[in-house]
Amino acid sequence: MSKRLLFGAVAMIAVLMLAACGDDSGSSSSNTAAASAATTAAGGAGTSAAAAPTSAASAGTTAAGAAAANATVTDADNSTIGQKILVDSAGMTIYLFEPDGTSQTSTVPAGIKANWPAVVATSGTAVAGPDLDATKLTVVPQPDGTKQVAYNGHLLYTFVSDTAPGQANGQDLGGAWYVISPSGDQVGD
Repeated sequence: MSKRLLFGAVAMIAVLMLAACGDDSGSSSSNTAAASAATTAAGGAGTSAAAAPTSAASAGTTAAGAAAANATVTDADNSTIGQKILVDSAGMTIYLFEPDGTSQTSTVPAGIKANWPAVVATSGTAVAGPDLDATKLTVVPQPDGTKQVAYNGHLLYTFVSDTAPGQANGQDLGGAWYVISPSGDQVGD
């Protein structure tokens, strides 16, 4: 566990240094590059650790894949975040990628897409949990042919380093990934 914390701290320092070295134009490409570096580092931490975390990460991916097949989005109390947030049918935390904004097309860099699986509706429809506003839940065709689920205009993703329900290891990662409230708003900066 201490290796993961050390690696995470080093990754965050690297992200901060990258951000400090960038220009002051405030362009989304520098934010996306910093987010990419941070999420690549975080994904590496979950998969390059001992064999047990690697298989746990695989189990998380399997759970996310199974949840994606029926494309159910609901909410649950999260003790780490301190409020209700969106989760999939397996209870896995759902995130938005801030650089996406309300774009209908994912802007997640190809190099980190494996760490941030899109929530997809293989049947072309999605189901809102009982506490959610079903009118905010949509399915958006992507250039790769998938049908990605969106809530309140935000494309939805899970994180492979969340290996059990209730985890929110991707929250504020790289200053780009955030959990979502039941109202459909980003939680955090």
